[in-house]
Amino acid sequence: MKKIFVRFWERLAIRILLRSENITLVAIKDRDLSDIFIAANPSDRGAWAFFERNHEHIELEPDSMVLERLFHAPDAPDRESNT
Repeated sequence: MKKIFVRFWERLAIRILLRSENITLVAIKDRDLSDIFIAANPSDRGAWAFFERNHEHIELEPDSMVLERLFHAPDAPDRESNT
């Protein structure tokens, strides 16, 4: 089985994304592999639901529907007060 090979700049970009408070879901797939790496923040219910659904490999509804619901969801209330 081929392991995921991530170069230095890719690792740096992933680390920056995961440390950001504005990013709650990161999914990475190597071109040559079928495995997908997913990291999610449990404080974001939508991102965490997407992570759990794909972590268990049970497809209750298509991922496209979950992502579409996340896209149309309103921003978090604390973000509105900061602007």
